[in-house]
Amino acid sequence: MKSIGQIVANLILYGVLLYFAYESIVVEFDPWFAFVVLFVLLLSVVITVVPGWRAAHVSPGEYPYDD
Repeated sequence: MKSIGQIVANLILYGVLLYFAYESIVVEFDPWFAFVVLFVLLLSVVITVVPGWRAAHVSPGEYPYDD
């Protein structure tokens, strides 16, 4: 389970990235910077979520074959 510090750090990261995305799309339109920020935001969400998808049914120390 994630610690509270990791959750807070992720929320701060996502908040900063969303702020930069808002600034680069709405306030002062800069398509290249907006693309980079949205790509980093997508990448950070995927990196956070994918390990849970891949290893949902794996328990540490369990050997799958009975030799």
